[in-house]
Amino acid sequence: MKVLVIGSHGFLGKHVKAILDKENKYNVLEITGKDHVDITQQVALDNYMSEFKPKIIINCAAFVGGISYGYKYPAKMLSENSSMAINLYNLSLKHNVEKLINPISNCAYPGKLTTYKEEQFFEGPPDKSVYNYGISKRLYVQLGKSFFDENNFSSVNVVISNMYGPHDHFDIERSHALGAIIKKVHDAKKENINKVEIWGTGKPIREWLYVKDGAEALVRSIDLDSGHHFFNVGVEKGISVIELAKIIKEKFGWNGEFELDTSRPDGVYEKKVDGNLGQIKLDWKPETNLNDGIQQTVDWYIKHYD
Repeated sequence: MKVLVIGSHGFLGKHVKAILDKENKYNVLEITGKDHVDITQQVALDNYMSEFKPKIIINCAAFVGGISYGYKYPAKMLSENSSMAINLYNLSLKHNVEKLINPISNCAYPGKLTTYKEEQFFEGPPDKSVYNYGISKRLYVQLGKSFFDENNFSSVNVVISNMYGPHDHFDIERSHALGAIIKKVHDAKKENINKVEIWGTGKPIREWLYVKDGAEALVRSIDLDSGHHFFNVGVEKGISVIELAKIIKEKFGWNGEFELDTSRPDGVYEKKVDGNLGQIKLDWKPETNLNDGIQQTVDWYIKHYD
């Protein structure tokens, strides 16, 4: 069976492709990134699918960044990610794709919630700090339902926690808090700086998912029955940004101090996902605890960035 990984040179896509290659069960196709095939352009994606005829698509492509990125590019966030969603559903139906699998950021949930359950997905707007990106990801879910209702087309939309791990974005503007702090602490230790700035109050609580677990969830979704599938993958366990920073500090063996820049936005105060439905559907749950995952990420970062 031909399985197409879109965004196979990206953070999540690299890990999805690695799992598929290791399993050696599928004929793995790839769209490496926007320079290869721009899936916001319908004709480009149509031509690719006409030639290669994938039966399963795992879509890891997105225009994404941290909170500051969302404030800087609100229109691009909404329009590019929405174009990807519409093109993927329309052309998957046209080319007889058996299943389209999409990761969905948990920021698409209503900003008023602290623990995310599937039945509450549309019960209020996303937080203003991630509003446009969140709306574009909601579109994937609603397209999944409507395309199944009207065309019997099968898709899987998997809501995942903030991901981290090897190959993440480690620049200040595009990364989530964990990746940004790793870069800042690494640079501070290397340059013998004793203070590192953290945006916001340090109080927001986030749940973190090791990227290999996120990739595993998407690959396992291949085996789900036909239908409209929408579920969370997570462990419903969060940690504050400042406590996260202290773990990273310990892993690097850095002895400096953190300074809080409270002029920067915090975003949503608390975000955790209820992963019970996902665990039932996939007969599996995330396997990497946060301490081990951060250690592996720090080790990878030192190896590749030193």
